[in-house]
Formats: sequence, C-alpha cells, structure tokens
Amino acid sequence: MEQTPEHYRRVHKPRAKLKMPLFGNMFGGSGGNQKPASSRDDTSLYNKLTPIIIAIAVIAFGIDYFRTKNDTKRTYRGAEEIQAMQFNGKIMRKWYNVIPPNSEIEYVVELFNDKNEKRIISFKDEKTNFGDLILPKNTIIKKEGSLDVTLKRYHKADTVLTLKY
Repeated sequence: MEQTPEHYRRVHKPRAKLKMPLFGNMFGGSGGNQKPASSRDDTSLYNKLTPIIIAIAVIAFGIDYFRTKNDTKRTYRGAEEIQAMQFNGKIMRKWYNVIPPNSEIEYVVELFNDKNEKRIISFKDEKTNFGDLILPKNTIIKKEGSLDVTLKRYHKADTVLTLKY
C-alpha cells in the first residue's frame, strides 16, 4: 500500500494568522487559505486613526530634523562661529565640562540676548581666562566680526576682554 500525498494526515490544525492589537489587518497579509480582508471592510477606530497618527509623527520628526539652523539647543563653538556672532545680553547660566585625558576645561555659557533669544556658547580652546572672569547675571556685549567682548559687572567698571584661540 503506497501512500500518496492525498492520504497524508495532518498532525495539527493550521494556526490562524497573528494580528497586532492596534494595527489589525492594516498591512494586508493573507492567512493561507483564508480570504484576505481589505482595510475598507474593517471599521475599527484604531485601524482608521493609526495611519493618520503615523503620518503626523513622521511630519513632526521631519520638521524637527530640518529646523536646526535656529535651534535654541545649538551650541556655538570655535573662533569662526563666535567671531561671526553679535550679542548683547545677560548670562543666565555658566558651567564647565572637564574633558579627559588632559583635564581640559571647556566653559559653556547660556546667554539671553536683548531680543529674548537663548544662545549657548562654548569657549573650548579659548586661551585666555575669559571663563573665569564671567559670572551669571553679568552683561556681555560683542560686535560682529570682532573677538573683543565687553563685560559689564555691578561691582567693577566695564572691562574689555579679547578672546584668543
């Protein structure tokens, strides 16, 4: 007695296709012998709103990615960027980063200028002791194209400091 493929007996029943709870049959996979269900027949609220939510998230991430030019989190560093800047504002915060292995100190300043814009400026590789002289609530003024910074302090006369890189 020779067995042909028609006489084979299945060991278990075929399993139903697994579906994601919130996405349903959004991706249109078919379940073998089952009739594929179209997205239009499914009236679930999640299946209608999910593509819209995904599209809004993609657009939001795209806008966030391409708006880095005027980003408030942008840190200005180096002689070229600082020389091209012009600011007149109050120092709100000052902190420093210690960079291993030589324990170099990088002073970072958060500045509110007269247009109420927040700028973060890093004075890494600056050779003078500029970071030691400035304090929060001091006003600093710098003109475009110059490395001279005027420091206004309450208890001392205005001081002009020249940045060196």
